Amino acid sequence: LAAKKPNPFLVHEWRKDVITIGHAPSEMVKDATNGMVDQPWPAQLNKLVWSKRNHDPKTQPHKSLILSIGQVVPHEVMGMAN
Repeated sequence: LAAKKPNPFLVHEWRKDVITIGHAPSEMVKDATNGMVDQPWPAQLNKLVWSKRNHDPKTQPHKSLILSIGQVVPHEVMGMAN
C-alpha cells in the first residue's frame, strides 16, 4: 500500500487537523457518563475527512469511509498506544 498513488495513508496531526462538526447534547453526555459530565461534547473529525464527505458517483463510483469511534484521543498524551 505504501507505493499506491495517491497515498492511502493520512498523517493525522491532532493539534491542528481537527474540526468540530457538532456537539453531542448535554443530556446524552450526562446519561453516558452516569452524571459525571453534564455539558455538550464536541464531535470532531480530521479536516480532510470532513472536506471529502461528498463525492460525485459519476467520477468516483466507490467511496470508502472508515471512522474509528471511541478512542482515547490524544492517546499519546495519556501514555497509551494502539
